[in-house]
Parts: sequence; C-alpha cells; structure tokens
Amino acid sequence: MRIVLGTRGSELALTQSGHVADALRALGHQVELKTVRTHGDVKTGSLVNLGGTGVFAAALRGALLDGEVDIAVHSLKDLPTAGHPGLVIAAIPPREDTHDVLCASRGRTLADLPAGAKVGTGSPRRSAQLKLSRPDLEVVEIRGNVGTRLARALGGGVGPADLDAVVLAAAGLRRLGRADAITDVLDILPAAAQGALAVECREGDAELREALAAIDDQHARAETDLERAVLAALGAGCAAPVGVRAHVHEAGVRASAIVLSPAGTASASASYDGPLTEPPAAIGERLAEDLLASGAADLGPLGASRPSRLEEFHDSRALWAPGTGTSLVGRRVLLTRADGPLADALREAGADVDAVALTHTVPVAFPRLPQGATWLVLTSPTAVAVLLDQGYDPRSLGHSVAAVGPATRRALADAGVEVALTPETSSDAESLAAAFPPGTGSVLIPGSALARPVLADALRAKGWHVDAVPTYTTEPLAGLPEDLRDSWDRGDYDAVVLMAGSGVRALVTLLGAPPDRTRVVTFGRPSAAVAQAQGLQVAAVAPTQDGTGLVAALGSIFGKEL
Repeated sequence: MRIVLGTRGSELALTQSGHVADALRALGHQVELKTVRTHGDVKTGSLVNLGGTGVFAAALRGALLDGEVDIAVHSLKDLPTAGHPGLVIAAIPPREDTHDVLCASRGRTLADLPAGAKVGTGSPRRSAQLKLSRPDLEVVEIRGNVGTRLARALGGGVGPADLDAVVLAAAGLRRLGRADAITDVLDILPAAAQGALAVECREGDAELREALAAIDDQHARAETDLERAVLAALGAGCAAPVGVRAHVHEAGVRASAIVLSPAGTASASASYDGPLTEPPAAIGERLAEDLLASGAADLGPLGASRPSRLEEFHDSRALWAPGTGTSLVGRRVLLTRADGPLADALREAGADVDAVALTHTVPVAFPRLPQGATWLVLTSPTAVAVLLDQGYDPRSLGHSVAAVGPATRRALADAGVEVALTPETSSDAESLAAAFPPGTGSVLIPGSALARPVLADALRAKGWHVDAVPTYTTEPLAGLPEDLRDSWDRGDYDAVVLMAGSGVRALVTLLGAPPDRTRVVTFGRPSAAVAQAQGLQVAAVAPTQDGTGLVAALGSIFGKEL
C-alpha cells in the first residue's frame, strides 16, 4: 500500500515520523513523508493560557481531513483527550521511555545541584514537581527546541550557557540520539501519554486502519488510555500541573497520578495497583475521582471544577479555537536573534522557531563621553548595554533621552531611565529623525561603528550639533552548530528573519544565500536595504518592530501561499 505520511517540519517531528515510516516499510508498504505547511486556526497566547492541547496538531489534522495526507504522526501527549469527528487514532506504536530527565552541567544529578541553582523547563507540571522536591532551586521558564534548551545548560550553542540544568523528556532525547546528555532520571510523574506516538487516519479508511493495526502496541494503548482518561475526567490539558503514569504488567496495571498547585506548594495524589479486568479508561476515571476527593480541584484551574469549555477547543470549523487565525502553524522559522520575546511571539502563533544569533558584539575603544548634552540618542538595546557596562549613567549624558524603538526604550526603562522621545511609526533612523524637533543644542549618539550616517545627518540638517561616537561593532560568529547548517542546506526553514544589516552580512558569510523555498523577512527597512544589496529577495518587512509586527509579516507571506 502507498501511504502519504503528514509531518511537521521540526527535527523531532521528522524523526518520530521516520520511525513510524520505517515500521510500515518493514511490513511492505510504500511510505512518503510530506511536510505539512498549511495554516490552522489557533488561539494566540501562551500554551499555558490555551490549556496547551491541540495547537501543534491542528495543521496535520486539517491536512488529513482535506485528503492531502493519509496518516499523521503526533506526540500523543499533545493531542486533546477528546477525538475529532472523522478521525481515529489507528495505532499507538511501542512506547519510548516515559521519564522526565535532568540534563545538567558537570554531570550533576538533581540531588547534586546547589541551592539556588537555575533549572529550565517549559512545563508547569515539571516546574511544580521540581519545586515540591527542591524548593531551594530557581526554576526558569524556557522555550525552544531540544538543541536550544540543552545548549542553555550544557553549552555548545552560539551563546554561553546560562542555566545549571534543564528538564526534558527522555523519549525525545532518545529519539534524537541525545541520550548522552542525560545526567539524572527524575522521580516525578510524567505527562499523560508521554513517550507515546499516535498514528491518526480518517475513520472511514478501513484498509488503512487494518494496515496500521499491525504496528499498534496493546500495552502502550492500554497505558495511554488510562492516563488520558485521568486528564479527561479532570478537564485538564497538557499545560496543567498534572502527572500520571500507568504500567501494564503480567498481573495487571499499576498507576499513579498527582495534581499540584502551580507553585508546587501543595498536591493531591492517587494510585491503583490491581488486575486489568475492566477498560483502562474506567480505572483512569476512578483515579480522577480519587484526586478530586482529595482536593485536587482546589489546587488549580481544572475543568472538572467548572462548566466544560471543550467546545471552544473542538469546533468542527476551526479544530481548536473558532474565530481566531494564524498562518504560522506548521512553519519552521530561523530567527537570527537569541531566544526572547520575539521568538516567544512566533511560537505562540504556532511556528517552530530556531533562535540563533549569528553575530556577537565587540566593544571598541572610545574617548570619554561628554556629559550634559541636550539630547542623548540611543539606537539599540546593545548601545544601552555597552554604556552601562562601561559605567555610564545615561541620565548624566543627556538632559533628555530619545530611543529608536520600543526594545531600546525597554532597555532604558530597565536601567531606570525615562525616555522623552520614541517614534510612533517604525523603529529606524528615518522615523526617529522625522520625530525629532529642530534645535540648536547638542546631541550625543553613542552606538554601532557600522551605523549609517542617516540619523546624524538629518539632525544636523535640523540645526543640532551632533557627536556620533562608535562604542561597539558587530562581527559574525566564528562558527555555527552543525545541525543548523544541515537544516539550512536542506531547506528545512520556511523563513529566516534578519534583524539588522550586520546580521544579513553574517548570514551570507556563515550560511550562504537562502534556499529557494526559504522566505526572507526583515525586522526593518534598513536591514531590508542591506539584504537587497546582498542579492537577497525580501518577501516582507515587519510593519512594527515587535513580536506583533513580526507575526504579521510572516502571516502576510504564508497567507498568500495557502
């Protein structure tokens, strides 16, 4: 049988889909992997606010329902517990390791971590259980793919490691061949169905369902049915601090479940160890009843303690969230800036983001800056950071302070500096110059040695005496992670976001011109001009220099390609 398997474009999704494809090929089927790059209607906002379920499955399910693919492979823990009309989980292959694991610097275990150690996780469930067992740790919320998260603790990325450890699923690490990064197997309860894959197809495709039954594992199905029944009965999603694990053995099944307060200060637990003489889901429902009887509903926002909102997430028209839309679900984006608010904005819109800064800042020697200018003008957060690192108080350098855009304004606000002027349109030199009043005083502009003279020239034309002082420059990194280069060369990225002219030049130097299918998006008009001068075709420019503008720019491209 010829089978078209739909998959997302991320490294982990491709790896998981490849495992299923290999299992089906071993049975004599012809399997073609098709990366699904259509849009899905999802709520914007963080996964915690969404309830966490269904966002990443929406595009694949849409492709199934439209007949574009025959089967889709999901991480079962990411699927809503309620099915969708017309679709069925036809196979759950043998399950991978269900544990959560620690990946720590210096090979440390959880017990070895010193008080105050920083541990990263993007899961409220993991966070709450860590705080319950080690309240002395500082748990840091992190986002990004497996490689990005590991680099924050173990190094090997483009920036220095800033965490002592991260917590990840053993299954993902093992499937990606990164089990060597594990330094401790944690004694906490995993998410329901963690480590299990779900192979979904159309309900009416009897021949395909029969073929998929050959790779269905009865133990894995029984365990995940029980675990997902606990979630369903509680009305909880994968973002809720609920852990559950079931293990089917010769004598029956052993299961444990826990519900925690988000702060990890309180919990309710339940367990079962007995024969499997009834459907696993029935045992899961009883576990949920025991949890509720133990006060679980008082610990967090469980659906079982309020009217059901399932229809909001399973509307047949929008799949997950009616009335809202984005074109970024199923898209893989290379953001040429370190992880932060911009990367999070893209992920919240459904994109799979690799956030990698291609350049680094190099301070340059500069004379002592004069104090008391009429205006201090700062054109980037980096310019703010360099001043602070050199011991300058921006408030002493100028009676009034202007910032080129919201990011620079935030950097100044964090330093306690009040900003008197920021352009209301774009965050670029032209907009700041247009917003600047005429005058005859002095203007100090400490910033990049690579900055264009546009701003200084425009302010001089308005009567100001301008002193533009280079305080830093930007250089390409010496090298990049090999897996990033491989993904670039294969054309895995739907889009690359270029933040500045120096980043454009670094991209061309380090990676070369984008493959034909990779769209170029710039964060502003100056970087677009540099990209075009480098021979790159710019598909879109962010209308505002923030996460909203970046999502809009990408959406304007992919919305036209549907």
